Amino acid sequence: MELRLLLRRRITAFSVVVVPVGLAALVLFGERPGSTAEWGRLLSTHVALLMMMSVFLVSVTVFTSRRQSRVLKRLRTTELSDAAVLGGVLLPVVAVGLAQTVAFLVFCIATGAPAPGDPAAVVAGVLLSVAVATAAGVATACLSRSVEATQVTGTPVLLAAVASTFLTSSNDPAVAALGLAMPIAGPADLVARGWSAGATVADVPVVPLDLASTVLWLAVAGFVFHRAFRWEPRA
Repeated sequence: MELRLLLRRRITAFSVVVVPVGLAALVLFGERPGSTAEWGRLLSTHVALLMMMSVFLVSVTVFTSRRQSRVLKRLRTTELSDAAVLGGVLLPVVAVGLAQTVAFLVFCIATGAPAPGDPAAVVAGVLLSVAVATAAGVATACLSRSVEATQVTGTPVLLAAVASTFLTSSNDPAVAALGLAMPIAGPADLVARGWSAGATVADVPVVPLDLASTVLWLAVAGFVFHRAFRWEPRA
């Protein structure tokens, strides 16, 4: 039922259907990178945008809507546990996000992108991207008083994630490190380095920074959830 409801709202339908198609079109008809490293950077940027526009924004909207319409409160009166209620709302968003990302990356490879040099790092980056985007969405929903308010509360996270795609490509190490501190930047950078086989265990200076950024934002989202989560609609 939650999966069917995703397509009823225009904004979520747009994020679920139009956004990945648009990103695929940009890769297909845009300028083609000349090296594996450039392909990795391009695809990681698109994965980050897909996570923000699809998983993050959809999870914010869906979670806020279910809380404000008292769906979460009513489900707590059933035999479901609290974890099952929350998981039932968020699992379709996570599943759709993963399916979109896999389909997008397979499409890119089929249309000329090189295969990733370190598939395990790419898979880890994608899974962590979904986790961070979902956690950030739930935390933002906890601070949103209504579905309309999510357009305001979600904007800072979205802008920070978009800014990170420019900062991490800088040749200045300090600027690049600042970019990695932004939301979703760590997992996305892991995708880029996995694509160019640069995310090995020997890559000590960067991979721990990617993971540290991921853990940081998961911790921040968890803290916000713990302090601000409500089953009741926010006044």
